[in-house]
Amino acid sequence: MMESIAAAAMSMSQLQFQTAYDTAMIKKSMDGMEQQAQAMIEMMQSVPAPSQYGFDVYG
Repeated sequence: MMESIAAAAMSMSQLQFQTAYDTAMIKKSMDGMEQQAQAMIEMMQSVPAPSQYGFDVYG
C-alpha cells in the first residue's frame, strides 16, 4: 500500500516537473519569436516606401 502511494507521488512529481519544463520551453520559444518579429518590424520601418511613379527616386 505504501509503495503504491509513494509511486503515485513520484509520478505526480515527475508530471508536474515535465509540465513546468514544457511551459518554460514554450515561453522561451515565444520570447524568441517576439524578438524576431520586433526586429523584422524595425527593419521594415527603415526601408523607404516605394515611389508612386514606378521608378527609383532615391537612386
